[in-house]
Amino acid sequence: MKRWHMVFDVDKCIGCYTCMLACKDEHVGNEWLPYTDRQQKRDQKWLVMEKRERGTVPRVDLAYRPALCNHCAEAPCAKNAPGCVVKREDGIVLLDPRKAKGNRALVDACPFGAISWNEDVGAAQKCTFCAHLLDGGWKEPRCVQACPLRALRMVYMEDAEFEKQISGKGYEAIVPEAAGPRVWYKHLHRFTKNMISGEIIYMEDEDTEVVAPNVDVFLKQNGAVVARTVTSTFGEFWFDPVEPDSGDYVVEAEIPGRGSVSYALTMGADTVDVGILCPGKEAVPSHFAWDPITDPLTE
Repeated sequence: MKRWHMVFDVDKCIGCYTCMLACKDEHVGNEWLPYTDRQQKRDQKWLVMEKRERGTVPRVDLAYRPALCNHCAEAPCAKNAPGCVVKREDGIVLLDPRKAKGNRALVDACPFGAISWNEDVGAAQKCTFCAHLLDGGWKEPRCVQACPLRALRMVYMEDAEFEKQISGKGYEAIVPEAAGPRVWYKHLHRFTKNMISGEIIYMEDEDTEVVAPNVDVFLKQNGAVVARTVTSTFGEFWFDPVEPDSGDYVVEAEIPGRGSVSYALTMGADTVDVGILCPGKEAVPSHFAWDPITDPLTE
């Protein structure tokens, strides 16, 4: 049987929060019974936009992802609050609005924090995948319909067919797969993995620094090459993704006619920027040292 699945592409999201606003616009002040009561205007969100920043100025990666109810096939909330949860054949999981009324314990029924308490109506609530719209003929919920860059996508297909997409396109979930989530993420490594970045330059003469574009850069571990990349027009390079706490690495590059660079590092919990590498010189930090408050520009 066909079921609903949501896919989010981290690479496409710019953090405009339109999805979250569309959710509020659809549900605040609107009673979509028997699906759900109206959403609370402030404080309560059925879709929460999370963000992660990696790197060091000027090489910074900022990624966003929405967190919402995963409409799990093996929904823990249904097991923890029997009789209060409706699991539909199309994969959508709803809270019975009558049994959610006055039932604050339902908030703790979801171990992933997807159920919240609405003080205005005195009920536990969560994302419904806009089931009232899908049942009315819509092909996607309001959050998906409103996304200007189509970072969100709704898929209606057989579970077996969708499982092929999960493996073939590298989808990942942010809740345990044993729960059977129906919300999946593409390029989730920007939240779960680290990166190694830096810049390569060379000396044109004693006083002139020049960036080194189109240079092959190698990442080695235990003497073996584990990744390769090429410097950009500005001489910058990135290795992404790199597993956190994965040990010692060496960054190496050969600049034709200018010499080579090598930098040893240890990958811990955080992303590493190796700074500016130049043949014959020690690496220097790449972050901007100028502070506009303590050292303002003067004419």
